[in-house]
Amino acid sequence: MKKFILLLFSFFLLCGCHTNDSTINGVVYANVYTHYKTLQPYICLTFDDGPDQVQTPKVLDLLKKYGIKATFFVLGEEVEYQKEMLKKVVEAGHEIGNHFFKHDNIHKLTEQEIRESIVKNNELIKEAVGVTPKLVRPPYGIVTDTLKKVCKELDMDIILWNKDSKDWDKTPDSTIIKNMLKSPANGDIMLFHDGSKTYTNTLSSLDVIIPSLQKKKFEFVTISNLLDQ
Repeated sequence: MKKFILLLFSFFLLCGCHTNDSTINGVVYANVYTHYKTLQPYICLTFDDGPDQVQTPKVLDLLKKYGIKATFFVLGEEVEYQKEMLKKVVEAGHEIGNHFFKHDNIHKLTEQEIRESIVKNNELIKEAVGVTPKLVRPPYGIVTDTLKKVCKELDMDIILWNKDSKDWDKTPDSTIIKNMLKSPANGDIMLFHDGSKTYTNTLSSLDVIIPSLQKKKFEFVTISNLLDQ
């Protein structure tokens, strides 16, 4: 009986792993993920605002040190001038996501401007590395119905996060480590940044966070690997 109940629980958990497209007033919206329910001990590291010619190589070295893969949500205005750096990210086996062409507040953009920003960045990324992203992360994590409509039309999932390092805010290493290691769970999506060399706390905190979670048997995967579960 206990075995049956466990199997039944696992079935319902797995059924809840995928967030279905939502339809409101006849409009179909894209999936939005802050995390992902899975029975597997998978966690995702994500990096925003790059590529940066100074910080991104350091992040790549750190990820290589621990043998893990991550997802980089890149800005088109950075990709435009740092295509070789983006190639290095892809060559290292990491995933590329779209973080808009510029880091704009989408509340101030029209539907057409939102679409153009995403499409322009997709085109730049495709030109640089031969891959068109299927994932988008809006600047500041702002999600609107307009964004969800546009992303559905572009066949892209919206990826947010449920663990925010706030490394951009000069948050002390000790605070980042404490917050990111608090109650880790399968399907967590962690937010860090590689867009500036001033974020030294990103590297030093991750050098503690990654091995700590690996010791707890968590495995770091890309967002797409997570969603494939």
